[in-house]
This record gives sequence, structure tokens and C-alpha cells, in this order.
Amino acid sequence: MPRRAIERSSLTVPNHVPKQTNAVLCALAGVLYFLSFLSFDLFPLTWFCFVPVLYAIRDVTPRRALLLGWIFGFVTNAGGFYWVVHLISEFGGIAIPISVLGFALLCLFQGFLMALVVALVRHAQLRLRVAPVWSLPIGLVALESVYALLFPSYIGNSQYKFTVLTQIVDITGVLGLSAIIGLLNGAAYELLAAKLDARRLAPVRMIVPLALVGVSIVYGMIRLPDIDAATASAETIKVGMVQTNLGSHDKATSPAKFMREHLRMSSELLRKRPDIDLLVWPESVYYGFIRKDQSQQASKAIAALGKPTIMGALSIDDANRDGEAEYFNSVVLMSSEGELLSSFDKVELLAFGETLPLSRLIPAVGKLFGGSWFTHGNSFEHLRLGDTTFLPTVCYEDIIPSLPRRIWRNDGPANVLVNVTNDSWYGDTHEPMIHLVLASFRSIETRRALIRSTNTGIRAIVDPAGRIVQRTGQWTRETLVADVPLIK
Repeated sequence: MPRRAIERSSLTVPNHVPKQTNAVLCALAGVLYFLSFLSFDLFPLTWFCFVPVLYAIRDVTPRRALLLGWIFGFVTNAGGFYWVVHLISEFGGIAIPISVLGFALLCLFQGFLMALVVALVRHAQLRLRVAPVWSLPIGLVALESVYALLFPSYIGNSQYKFTVLTQIVDITGVLGLSAIIGLLNGAAYELLAAKLDARRLAPVRMIVPLALVGVSIVYGMIRLPDIDAATASAETIKVGMVQTNLGSHDKATSPAKFMREHLRMSSELLRKRPDIDLLVWPESVYYGFIRKDQSQQASKAIAALGKPTIMGALSIDDANRDGEAEYFNSVVLMSSEGELLSSFDKVELLAFGETLPLSRLIPAVGKLFGGSWFTHGNSFEHLRLGDTTFLPTVCYEDIIPSLPRRIWRNDGPANVLVNVTNDSWYGDTHEPMIHLVLASFRSIETRRALIRSTNTGIRAIVDPAGRIVQRTGQWTRETLVADVPLIK
């Protein structure tokens, strides 16, 4: 038998490791993955979390690799998105068993992303003779970029505390970090495979990953001083935020109280800090509707504070000029006199919570199911306060890299990013911290500071290098005042 045929045959020999052991290895890999997110201090776990999976699939068919990869993907999502059960049961009013079922289906769907990555790696081994060190980063980048997730995230987000490495994101995006993690996992697996096969290491499979990591770190070491110098020399705006620690249940029970508490805490803060230039309140805090036509009256409540205020609000407008009102989840900028200066309507609405899937393509679907669905925003414009521009996002729009780019392309560069959010839906879990970390990468991509306001935490200021420089606690009652750089 020719040598090439012998080598190909050896790759398809049935795995003598019990199937149960392979499944356990993939589950272990999933635990390593989600621990790196739940505790970001453990971010190095992602550098080798794929190694157990790569070992488990080394002698199986691509179809079997798909199943093992699905186990890996399911566990990563089960550990990382456990808070979805609370979301469904508490705010959907659904029994716990049904909520757990819905959570499991979400994990199966989102976990299939990793199943495809693992199957691609095995297929590349068998059919193309490509080592995992090369196919894994390609598979991760390709599939993370196109696979639709309900809560978008990337394995590269796990590196947020490795600041000197994350600076490469201003060139490559977060997917560049995903590629680096794939390369590191491939290099780690090469060490194991060489030992198992009793062969010498393939030098290029070690040199290239380590060299690219080194180049990225050197880039960060060069870039960070420039970013910090530009930040230190920039003009600033003094921002004040109040965290009332009132959640969605509180607002539903007494929306007027929800608004009053923000006014009361803001008044107290301004008495202590009259030098504040701008107040930033969280998502949908305003009691009532903001009208975006000429009939909108000045808000006496905002005027009483005497400071410009950015806040979340529900707005109403006849955007289609068809005589029918449309409703938007908006972030608005009010003047110190309480007048509406500018607004931005949420573009990426949450499926089933804010919009009904397919209702845009088939209007009859929305009419059939009824309900108060929001309309997708389409202005893609900044909020403007004098010469200062704020690139706005609402809720989880701050974890979608493409949206700030669309706004930036449409309305030019902004001086600072601002996000208003309500994370109380998820309870006192890891979700608020994960959400904040995912959002922090928008600062690296745009090299702008991020002002992030939530009602139950975590409120934060992120600098243009992606570092969380000031923050409140989670489910705490606090205020935050910060000098935010305005990059021009």
C-alpha cells in the first residue's frame, strides 16, 4: 500500500478511547470556556480549552466530530447563559420546567456554532491534510462572523483584561483575538499530538502562533502610550449618573416612582456636584412618551434639574407619514431647559420582546399576533450637544460591532460613545459584567470613551483603550461622577 494511503487510513482508525470519555473531554472543554467568561481573571483558560476537544476527535469521522463539538458548544452556553432561565421565568411568567426547556433549546442552537467549527477542523484533517493549528482559527473567524446568535459574543472577548493584547482590535476587530486564540490552541494541541504520535514537533506550528501573539503584544505596547497621551490631553465633559437600583418590576409597578427617584437622586447629586455638565440616565426611564414632532413640549422635570440629560425613553412618531403612530425604544438628549435636542431609535430590537420576527417583511404577521411592538430605528445619527457628538446605542446594541460602524459611516466620527441599558431582567447574575465587558470592545474599535448607564448596575466609564476605569456595583444604590475625554 502506498505511504499516503497508509497515512490516510491511519487517520480513520476507530478511536479506542471509550465514546463516553470523548464526551466527557468535550464537556470539560466547555467548562474551561465558560469559566474564562464568568471569571475574566481566568482568561488564559481559552488558550487551551479546545485541546480536549481536538484530542477527542483525533480518530473519528467528521459526523462524529460534529456531535462531540455540539456537546462542547452546549456546555459553553449552558454555563455562560444560565441566567436566561431567570429571564424567561421571571419576566415571561413561564413555569420553571418550561423555562429550562427554552434555555436548553437556546444552548443547543447557539452551541451548534462550535459543533460546526469542530467538524470543519476534523474535515480539514481528513480531506485536506490541514493541521488544527491552521484550520481552527479559520473556522472560528469564519463561523463567528456569520453565525446568528441571540446574544452575540466572540471567544476573543474573553481577553479583555489582557489589555496589551486587545489593542490589536482596532485593526482586526474582536475576530482577530479569536484567531489568536485558535492559533494558541492549535499550538498547544501540537505539543500533545507530537507526544502521542511519538514524533518531532512541527516547528512552524509553534513558531507562527507565538510570533503572531508576540507581534500583537508589541503593537499594544507601542499603541497604548499614544492612546493614553491623547486621552490625557483631550477636553473633558463631567458626567453624572445615578443608579437607583430599581428594576423592571419596580418600573412596571410604579413608572412614576421610577422617574421620581431618578429626579430625586439627580437633584441630590447636583447639589453636591454643581459642576456636572451632563446627566446620563438608563434605558426607558422617562415616564410617558417623547413626541418627535413639533408638538413635543419641554419637560418641566428635566428643566428643574437645569442640566442637559441623556436618557432612555419611549417615543412616538408617524415615521412613515401614513397617519398611524409608530413606537420606538429611544435614547434622547434633552437640553437644560427640558427641550428635545436630538434622538436615536433602537435599531436592533430584541426578538419576541420588542419585535415580532418576520413582521417587517410580512406586516400581516404583526397584525395577526397584535401586541405593542416597536418599530426599528433607521436614523443612524449621533446625539448632539453643542459641538459635542455622542454615538448612541440602546441596551444590547453595544455588543454588536457592526452598528457603531454603520452610525459612524452615516454621521461621521463622534467624540464619545454612550449606551443606556436595563440589565435588571437577568437578576443578580454574571450577565451584567459580561454585557459590560462585551461593550468595552467598542471603545477599542473606535478609540472613544464609553459612557454606560444602567438602572441596577453596572454603570461604567470605559476609556479609549477598553479599560473599565470607573464603575458602580451590581444591584446597588450609587452615584458616579467622571471626567470623560472628548476625542476629536
